[in-house]
Amino acid sequence: MIRPILIAAALFAAALFAATPALAQEPAPRHYRLDVSVVRNGVEVVSTHTQIMENAPASASATLGDTTYEFEANLFTVQGDGADAQMMVEANLARNETRIAAPRLTFLRGEMAEIAIGDEAGDILKMSIMPVPAAD
Repeated sequence: MIRPILIAAALFAAALFAATPALAQEPAPRHYRLDVSVVRNGVEVVSTHTQIMENAPASASATLGDTTYEFEANLFTVQGDGADAQMMVEANLARNETRIAAPRLTFLRGEMAEIAIGDEAGDILKMSIMPVPAAD
C-alpha cells in the first residue's frame, strides 16, 4: 500500500519539477530581418537588409554614387519584462562615416515593427524589423 503512494508522489514531484517555469529551458534565440532604407523626395534611393539574432550584433552598408550608408544594430530582450515579450533593437546609422541617427525601437517578440526618422539633409530613414520563420 505504501509503495503505490510513494510511486504516485514521485511521479507528481517529477511532473511538478518539469513544469516549473524557473527551471524550464530558455527559448532559442529567434532570427529577425532588419531592413533600412533612405527616402529622398518621396523616392527610395537606397535600401539594404540583414538578418539579426538576439544578443548578436549585425551590420550592413549600401552605396549610392559617392555616398555610403552604414548601419550597425543590436537586438535584445528588454530588461525588467518578466515575460521576455518585449524586444529592443538599437541601431547606429551613418552617412559617409558621419553618424546621422541612433534609433531605438521597442516591439513585441515575434511581431513586426518599423520607424521613420527625418534628418537635417531632408532624407527620411526607415527601419523595420520582422521575424524570420523558423526552418523545420
